[in-house]
Amino acid sequence: VDSGKSLCYLLPILHDFLKNHDMRALFLFPTKALAQDQKNNLQTLLTDLNEVSSRKQKAKLGIYDGDTPNEQRNIIRSKANFIFSNPDMLHLGILPHHTKWSDFFKNLSFIVIDEVHIYRGIFGSHFANVIRRLKRIADFYKSKPRFILTSATLSNATDFISNLLEENFVLIDKDGSPHGEKHFMIYNPPFVNRELGIRRSAMLETIRLANLIYQEKGQTLVFAQSRRMVELIVTYLHKNIKSPETIHGYRSGYLPSERRKIEQNFREGKIRTTVATNALELGIDIGGLDTVIICGYPGSIASTKQQSGRAGRKGSSSLSILVVSSNLLDQYLASHPEYLLENSPEQALINPDNPFILLHHLQCAVFEKPFLNTESFGKLTSKIVGEYLEILQKYGKLFSSKNTFYWKSSSYPADDISLRTVGANEYILQSEGKTIGIVDEGSAFWMTHPQAVYIHNGESYLVRNLDQKDHLVELEKRKVDYYTQSQSKTEFELLKLKKEKEIKGGKKYYGQLNVTDQVVGYKKMKWYSNEILGYENLDLPASQMVTYGYWFSLSEKMVKQLEESNLWKKKNDYGSDWKLISDHVRERDEYTCQNCQAIEKEKHFDVHHKIPFRSFVSKKEANKLDNLITLCPACHREAEKQIFIQSGLAGLSYLLGNIAPLFLMCDRKDIRVHQEFASKLAVKRPTIIFNDSIPGGIGLSEKLFKIHQKLLEEAFSVVSNCECKDGCPACVGPVAENGMGAKDEVLEMLRLLKH
Repeated sequence: VDSGKSLCYLLPILHDFLKNHDMRALFLFPTKALAQDQKNNLQTLLTDLNEVSSRKQKAKLGIYDGDTPNEQRNIIRSKANFIFSNPDMLHLGILPHHTKWSDFFKNLSFIVIDEVHIYRGIFGSHFANVIRRLKRIADFYKSKPRFILTSATLSNATDFISNLLEENFVLIDKDGSPHGEKHFMIYNPPFVNRELGIRRSAMLETIRLANLIYQEKGQTLVFAQSRRMVELIVTYLHKNIKSPETIHGYRSGYLPSERRKIEQNFREGKIRTTVATNALELGIDIGGLDTVIICGYPGSIASTKQQSGRAGRKGSSSLSILVVSSNLLDQYLASHPEYLLENSPEQALINPDNPFILLHHLQCAVFEKPFLNTESFGKLTSKIVGEYLEILQKYGKLFSSKNTFYWKSSSYPADDISLRTVGANEYILQSEGKTIGIVDEGSAFWMTHPQAVYIHNGESYLVRNLDQKDHLVELEKRKVDYYTQSQSKTEFELLKLKKEKEIKGGKKYYGQLNVTDQVVGYKKMKWYSNEILGYENLDLPASQMVTYGYWFSLSEKMVKQLEESNLWKKKNDYGSDWKLISDHVRERDEYTCQNCQAIEKEKHFDVHHKIPFRSFVSKKEANKLDNLITLCPACHREAEKQIFIQSGLAGLSYLLGNIAPLFLMCDRKDIRVHQEFASKLAVKRPTIIFNDSIPGGIGLSEKLFKIHQKLLEEAFSVVSNCECKDGCPACVGPVAENGMGAKDEVLEMLRLLKH
């Protein structure tokens, strides 16, 4: 970070340009803002060069992206020596129209790919195929451009670049750049309840620290983990100051013009505190910063280094503060700072041959230029490519003639693919007819469902309508004392079982899954106290994804052992008025078991909590009549057993879900974990399920299948060494004020599962 990497590609390109003014170079950046920033840097360099040179250089520079006016595009295509763009525009607006770019491609000498570590997961897998298409078009125009790639945080550069470029390359990884003194602090908020392992909120501590620096006239960049958290922090900070324009949010969803203005005002010091998602993680020039505050571990060593590297970028001394949350992964890092400071950044993983992605890009490739049946595609042989092309022909997309495949469909294939998300469409956000932002299709249902509170730069809006046909969200500006939190459900369907193996206490599996996600409702949460004000159901369409998963189930024998452990028979204190409440419920239910319809005779039936008692903060909430039903002793035992197993599964799922990214060296968003009491994936057995969060998968679940025992052993070590009594955010998850956590259940499960 901040090592002068841009000079490594600008100098050789300018050197070649001095010898050949017809040469062309393509600069690719992951964001429009970064392209704009680097174009300005090159323009400054050329101006400085002309001041000291007797021979004036007349290089033409152009930005070619979605914001470029149509009237300028033809001039840029035909005249510009240096084009600044992004992978999305290359995919959508350049390669499909390469005949308009013939002069550019004939003279293309350099292709620069900056911030290459960004191209991992689904984005990187798509981008690798865009590069295959780019090289194919360059070859058509008989040019052999050299690639220059840069990254500050990439541990597996050799393997990753080989996979991305499918070319031989030279690695330069010695940093000789000057640096100011850099201070990195891990700040663990104080305990609120030591026994329950609950610490003061990382977000509230971040707000407190940012406010302190603001009062001392310092300039701060605060990184938050989500768009919602950005807006919550901005809202809280605005309440403490008289000049709200000096504190601003920055995230996807803001209009491009608004983001450019924020960048400029922050660079000029007009904005003193910017709260951003990882959208500001990359090397956009925002001037010299005093401090960076990172609210919660961002999910990877690479992101932590990128974000902390934004402080002191002009060579001055700087301070970066990582404010850890109460959750397990953050607390692990607070106890083991060497994991962050001594380990290399995570490996960037891609799978260019993912069938879903490959089929899309082969359609684009045939649209761009007919495909010979002897032609390879990157490292894929003509035989493998031919099989995919025949599938596309079968579905009416192509036709073949004289050993060549041609595009047949009337559609424009590049339009059907988003390089960054599963869906290619965006929703427009409007208030009183004015567009205030955008949201991607994958986020629309959970962020802007009907009646959701949507926050934009600290202002609250109520979602009045979500128009799925026209992709329009109608907002009404409204001051409310609550925010909303969407609730979703996930279902799994086994498509193909790849591996299965008997393990101690059960069985482990690996296979292809169809994962269905659906937003089914939302909670209203009171500001500051986070009190739940109510729950509303929603009827929204589900989304589906085919990917790979690893799961393990508990055997019948193990469930029997857990039942015999008597852990699930621990006595709860339901309160002094429990007898009166339970008598009232039995009378209401006419002394009848609500499951098997048995009628109470001599012995009183039991009263059961539908939502487990331990899930509630207060006894009063838990003992509400609509949460209580009458059950006979036999049905009650079965219900309690299910709750015990589910409680243990939930705790174990929380634990393993937080530990897994440490073993996989991946972003924690790349892998998801769920638990099911009676899973269809494992003959109705209690099951914990991991799945790659990327369509088609990138091998994470398969690795977990292989390191199953190692994962369980580390999990046992974390829980058994935790000082809490019943469970806490640093081991098996938060517990309620009544102190009934799942720690004992999880420990017993791990004892029975591990060797």
